[in-house]
Amino acid sequence: PLEVHLHYPPPHDRKRYRDFFGCRVTFNADDDAILLSAHDMERRIPSAHPLIASYLRKRIEAIETRPASWEEKVDEVVRILLASGDCTVERVAEHLACTRRTIHRHLAASGTSFSAILDAQRADLVTQLIDDPGRPLADIATQLGFSAQSAMARWFRGRFGCTITAWRKGVRPLANPAGVPSASAA
Repeated sequence: PLEVHLHYPPPHDRKRYRDFFGCRVTFNADDDAILLSAHDMERRIPSAHPLIASYLRKRIEAIETRPASWEEKVDEVVRILLASGDCTVERVAEHLACTRRTIHRHLAASGTSFSAILDAQRADLVTQLIDDPGRPLADIATQLGFSAQSAMARWFRGRFGCTITAWRKGVRPLANPAGVPSASAA
């Protein structure tokens, strides 16, 4: 890099940053940034993998279209934390630099709740996770924040109108008890 800008205050030992980046590092900057020459940006990386490039492009596009409403912000953080297996309202509040009460208050003003957002994101993620028959249901339950596999199984049946085993076998109920659109019966 030609220059590195970091939004946080400088540490006691700035030398480690200069040594690591190999250039001038500016602290207390308006934005985090790494400045590179245009020539370097056009170089091909021989070891680059096309799937990683596609993934990074999608992540950059997601950053460019940051959500504006509280509902969208919470939804985005819940989606990310569920994928990592550590999603609680406290963790979401930590990511949004606020308190859980602030989240509840803003979501109530939007006509929704943290539980509703969590439930919708769980429903979206669980259908992807259970499509992998090699993935243990206990691991999925833990990742989605259920206290036990049986709790997830009860929630799934109430949400989708069938058991996880039936879903894995291709059974998709026509009518969904929770009102979530689902595919037609296989």
